[in-house]
Amino acid sequence: MLSSPRPRIRKKSSPPLGAILVIALLLVSAYVSHQHRARAEAYQHWLATPIAFKVPSLPKPIVKPLPPLPFPIGEPSGILWNLNNGQLLWSLHPHQVGPLASTTKLMTIYLILHHLPLSQTVVISPTAAGTGGSDMRMAPGQQFTVHQLLYGLMLRSANDTSVALAQALSGHTANFVGLMNQTAKTWGLRGLSFADPDGLSPLSRGTAWDLSVIAMQDLRNPVFRQIVATKLTSLPHNPVVRNLNGLLFQDPSVIGLKTGWTTQAGFNVVFAATRTVHGKPVTLLGIIMHGQQGFPPAYHDAEQILNWGFAQVTTRAENLP
Repeated sequence: MLSSPRPRIRKKSSPPLGAILVIALLLVSAYVSHQHRARAEAYQHWLATPIAFKVPSLPKPIVKPLPPLPFPIGEPSGILWNLNNGQLLWSLHPHQVGPLASTTKLMTIYLILHHLPLSQTVVISPTAAGTGGSDMRMAPGQQFTVHQLLYGLMLRSANDTSVALAQALSGHTANFVGLMNQTAKTWGLRGLSFADPDGLSPLSRGTAWDLSVIAMQDLRNPVFRQIVATKLTSLPHNPVVRNLNGLLFQDPSVIGLKTGWTTQAGFNVVFAATRTVHGKPVTLLGIIMHGQQGFPPAYHDAEQILNWGFAQVTTRAENLP
């Protein structure tokens, strides 16, 4: 007897692997795009909103020492502030004096922004063009606006730009250095001393505390905030100017500010980041100084400090604005 044929069971076809990958990529792309839009909106809000925080006064005796970080770092000195309420979150030998390197330029840009119009034209002198170290490869007689030079100053950390701006304001770098030191005294930073506008000299010296005060003064200015947060721009005779601050490319919440290195100073990083905590933008400012392992390890330490700092703000109500 012939058996009737068994009914053929139709297997459900699975979607092709390529289609799955395409869908996954689209979902990831949409998520990343949403995250970038959210961060961009948060940054634009931060940029447009006046910052309200108090500049720290001269150091007072520490009654209750701050707890150390729960992880090691490679820098012997540092500090971390919550700028929303002026609270000191962490410090490590914050008054240890050492060479500032290019973080000196935080004072240079402060003075230029407060004394020169951005549209003023600056003619590059032979002295400025001949300044060594990081530079914009400017030639004598070239012309830039103050605004353009400020981008070279902070993104390229250009020493020739520092001298050109100092000459534009004070006629001679020695006069400009005198103004730098007088401003530091006005702020009560009597241990801070400058020998040049660019930080090439090891005699431009200060502390993490000093740099935090200068950075706070700078951050009040929206032009400063716009410049130091810029990753890439184009300038006359310099079609591609990339920010040397590697943290800007590693963490989208980072908004600047400045790096510096010389053999005597080691690796210094002044950094700030804005993140949303309980629905409110919170900005932290940190400084780490005199690292000896290079910028990648210093950036790693800065990122750890920021993550730890924002965790403190999240868990402690008194850290909120």
